[in-house]
Amino acid sequence: MIVFSSATAGSNRTKLESETVAMAKSKGKKLIIVNLVDEMIKAASELNKDLDPSTLPNLDKKVLDVLKEDALHAINDMIKDNPGTDYIIDGHTSFWWKSGPISLMDIDDFKELKPDIFITIVSPPGELAESLKKKSEWSNKKVDLYEVLLWSEVELYTTDLISKTLDKTNYTIGVSEDPITLFNLIYHPKMLKIYASYSMEHRDVSYNNVSRFVAQLRKMAIVFDPRSVDLGAYRYSYDKKLKEIVFNQTVRRDYHMIDQADMVVIHLSRLVYSSGVDSERMHAHSTGKKVFLYFPFSKYSPFTPYFVDKMFNKEAELLKSLKEVSAMKEKGRRGSND
Repeated sequence: MIVFSSATAGSNRTKLESETVAMAKSKGKKLIIVNLVDEMIKAASELNKDLDPSTLPNLDKKVLDVLKEDALHAINDMIKDNPGTDYIIDGHTSFWWKSGPISLMDIDDFKELKPDIFITIVSPPGELAESLKKKSEWSNKKVDLYEVLLWSEVELYTTDLISKTLDKTNYTIGVSEDPITLFNLIYHPKMLKIYASYSMEHRDVSYNNVSRFVAQLRKMAIVFDPRSVDLGAYRYSYDKKLKEIVFNQTVRRDYHMIDQADMVVIHLSRLVYSSGVDSERMHAHSTGKKVFLYFPFSKYSPFTPYFVDKMFNKEAELLKSLKEVSAMKEKGRRGSND
């Protein structure tokens, strides 16, 4: 299995990936992380020992392409020499440099690398901006929140285009996602995939209940949890433009996670209105996804069940039904392999 991991610089994706590697090792799997930029620096060191990640994007595009090709050849040789080993290839499809994007990877590069899946790891923009300030290679570069948001959007958009062209899936994953999600995408990619939908309000009151429920879902499915990356739109109320961009990216991020799932499971343990939950179930329903709703209340509007396939007023019954769906998917997978 070869995974191409895309993210903006400063995303701290290696924490999630390293935890996944440790989980794989505990289960007898050999999973290795390879950094594409590091491999490019190795290739460049023969020409110029002074090159490092802070100066690499300054190179002429043709020189940059040559270094990238050399790095990809070295990675491919490594993969061929180590059968039975799985790889996460850390890279970028683009750089954001001097107030604009620089294309790094194209379709031909991935035809050579042949990744089985793509992942784009998304981080909160504020954390990204602070992380970039602390990285030595970015210390003398001014990348503000606005540019961080643009780079994040370009990275996801470009990776989506490339993956679709190659008939592969690009999974959006929050930087704080449970490593079991990435592990199962690598080693059990045919598992049932669920997007967990719930109200993001009243967090202190209901999040413990949501966490317990999501933990139950993870026993039977790959779960995409929107809490794994909180873009924090309300933090930017001081700047109308920033707030608008983060609001829109939040919606697109959640829709992307729904699109990559098989179904949406809504957990409403408290009767709190959520425009996000309403929008998510309508998006899922209108794109052909199954929608299950946990709603433990006796009174509800005619609109409540309209955009769902099944409603449950007992959590145990919902989990039982999901186990049946998961078992049917597993049975179908095994049958297709016979």
